[in-house]
Amino acid sequence: MRLGGGVTTIRQFLDADLVDTMHVAVSPVKLGSGLRLWESRDELLDRFHLEVVPSPSGVTHHLFWRK
Repeated sequence: MRLGGGVTTIRQFLDADLVDTMHVAVSPVKLGSGLRLWESRDELLDRFHLEVVPSPSGVTHHLFWRK
């Protein structure tokens, strides 16, 4: 199943422990203020493995999968 939505929706699924894998693409562009998915990606490392993959375009892919 794919989960779409904003930060609030994704945080609800993470808080309910219903996420097994997650791919987050982070762009180096600041578009103003808004909600953060996390304060630090490290806060998810107690439940998830993490691989960070940079791309030549400047986008960084954060791949999480359940431990």
